[in-house]
Amino acid sequence: MNHKVFLALTASVAFLTSAFAGCEQAESVSSSANSPSGTKQNPVAKTTGWLSWRGPNQNGTSLEKGLPGKVEIGGEKSWSFQLSGRATPVIANGRVYAMGYEGTEAELEEVIVCLDENTGKKIWEHRFTDFLSDIIYYRFAISSPTVDPETGNVTCMSTSGLLVCFTADGKLVWERSMMSEYGRLTFPNGRTGAPIILGDQCIMHTPTSGWGPQGPARSRFFAFDKKTGTPLWTSTPGGPPKDASFSFPVVGMENGKRVLYAGLAGGYLVCINALNGDPIWRFRLAIGGLSSSVVKYKDTIITINGKENIDNSKIGRMVSVRCDSQPEGKGQIDVTKTNEVWRNDLMAFTSSPVLVGNRLYQTVHHGELHCIDADSGKSLWHAKLAPDQIHASPAYGDGKLYVPMNNGTFFIIEPSDKEGKILQKLQLEGDCLGAPAIANGRIYVHTTAKLYSFAGGTGEIAGTPDAIGEMAAKGPAVRLQIIPADIALKTGDSIQFRVRSLDANGQVVDENVKKVTWKNVPSDGVAMDESGKMVIASSAASTAGVMTVEANGMKGSARLRIVPGGNFTENFEDVVLKPHPKDGHAFSFPRAHWPGAKPKWEILELDGEKVVAKALLNPLFQRTITNIGHPDASNYTMQMDVRSDGNRRTMSSAGMVNQRYQIALSGNYQELEVSSNMELYRKAVPYKWKRHTWYTIKSRVDVNKDGSGFIRAKVWLRGEKEPEAWTVEAPHSHIHKKGAPGIYGFALQNRFRVYIDNISVKSNND
Repeated sequence: MNHKVFLALTASVAFLTSAFAGCEQAESVSSSANSPSGTKQNPVAKTTGWLSWRGPNQNGTSLEKGLPGKVEIGGEKSWSFQLSGRATPVIANGRVYAMGYEGTEAELEEVIVCLDENTGKKIWEHRFTDFLSDIIYYRFAISSPTVDPETGNVTCMSTSGLLVCFTADGKLVWERSMMSEYGRLTFPNGRTGAPIILGDQCIMHTPTSGWGPQGPARSRFFAFDKKTGTPLWTSTPGGPPKDASFSFPVVGMENGKRVLYAGLAGGYLVCINALNGDPIWRFRLAIGGLSSSVVKYKDTIITINGKENIDNSKIGRMVSVRCDSQPEGKGQIDVTKTNEVWRNDLMAFTSSPVLVGNRLYQTVHHGELHCIDADSGKSLWHAKLAPDQIHASPAYGDGKLYVPMNNGTFFIIEPSDKEGKILQKLQLEGDCLGAPAIANGRIYVHTTAKLYSFAGGTGEIAGTPDAIGEMAAKGPAVRLQIIPADIALKTGDSIQFRVRSLDANGQVVDENVKKVTWKNVPSDGVAMDESGKMVIASSAASTAGVMTVEANGMKGSARLRIVPGGNFTENFEDVVLKPHPKDGHAFSFPRAHWPGAKPKWEILELDGEKVVAKALLNPLFQRTITNIGHPDASNYTMQMDVRSDGNRRTMSSAGMVNQRYQIALSGNYQELEVSSNMELYRKAVPYKWKRHTWYTIKSRVDVNKDGSGFIRAKVWLRGEKEPEAWTVEAPHSHIHKKGAPGIYGFALQNRFRVYIDNISVKSNND
């Protein structure tokens, strides 16, 4: 590397470190932690490369010169790696990190691979088996990894919601189960966002339905300590989701605050404080979800959507919204059309624009590439490249656009203000759904068949990334922050909370505030001392609530959920019923520590017993899974009683979740079924059961040393003798090793209730 390139890289890293330098066990361990030479990669103080899917300028552009105007499959020093994928790889310090998937049906696994940049040789990998998601048609690995410029660690999120951080050598650093801990929602389209690293934070944007005020389904932002995975804050800046959103946040500055801009699942463009999650403003432009990432141009934010517009019946719009003139106020501001700079009628479902100077380059849904004036919104020219476009976005470097299309065609285009000159059209194997990455003279494109690395450039860097501005000087402390801020603990656990103070912009003033007063600490079996150390007795009551802390006139809060940590039972006889506010029937909300349960379940009296029943008032929740325990639970036997209403032709389905497997009596199919992802893993045996009749289901998961195992379940008429034989024994070559116990209900068209009672979870060792 020459001296000029080294200085440019150092400048780039300095910017990235200041701007971006921000548990359930995964399913398998890395196959190798060694580099091709057999030596481990040491931790690095400065990490360089294409570190997140939008690149160093947050807008899909590269700083490199000497990039190729023509590439060749199988060309000299080029390589490909056989791995299906739908996202963008990232490159750091000579290593390529990519998400993909291998296998079919029950053998399918998601995988993050680490490859040598020059040869494509695999250095290490980590595998995930999908569970309890709604994914169809193999829509996996849509999320890209992100590399921390300070530590070199790589963070990714699996389609099933495991947010995982590894060292550069593949060692697991921390993991969070977004589904089990925070009620992360999945959708059939598999849209899964990428984490962003900002300062000491790892921030994830995803739709969830949790507990308490976070019970309603919303797009949310979750911030974790990037080195430990400790929860720091949560933000809910928009309205109800109409579709999944995986819009990647863009960092900016407003009124001395470091902020994030992103589209949400409810059709909102939002701005939030990037240091504490406070919502600042929102602008609604569509009925459905916004998945395209935004770009910041001068004092505007530019975004595009492919859903019905909020103010007319047309589908799709690109809009520029003024972002630096929002008044300071208390709470979130609703920005209106008066803040629009321009709009046009372009439509893209999830493809994101690239910004080069004052020109935007955007692929739209019917396969055209448009060049747009960023000041006026006018389309200067367009070129038809393919029949359609879905997720894939262009990338830009050295005067050239690198444009993958959904049908697998890959274009290199030289743009001007009059036309886009096609330098090359290349047909790749598979479909293109991710954006290209550019690093060290190489162009990377991942398709649903393989990852391509095209050589031919020099890799020389010219210039430095765009500056995002300096924060205002640190001010006096005005609020407190409890860490961890939102956590699920088991009975029998202990934890040390700490309190720090923040200024009005979210900057940390004091990392460890002493002499604080704790309030609203659970009292049944929970002890808390002045230092913030909490000890939860094994006999403590399960609960959920918001703890508060006060010191020097300042306040802070943290969300705490305590769930059973060992053997436990639930029979609901302690519940007091009250009239329902909508129709007056006697009911109670489900247990407070069950995330996402409030709109989906209710406790009723049936034949003199209090039972949990599938709620029927909301048609959106015909099918629901609710976790009732801790995501680290493993090696347990679960039992419950189930019953379904119905008629001669239709019954609902009910059952349990045991270690990420759904075991249920299916009403219309008259089966006892075991499944994880319904499209990938499902085993069923016939079992005739009757409506208005109670049955008992029992299940256990056994794990073999080689990673395979069995899911076993039996069912019998409640009150009769338990049969000795299992009704179904389902083998799985990639067995789930742990997962929270839960309950399952499916009321087709919300017509007939299902009921669950007498739940028990008991260790297999007992």
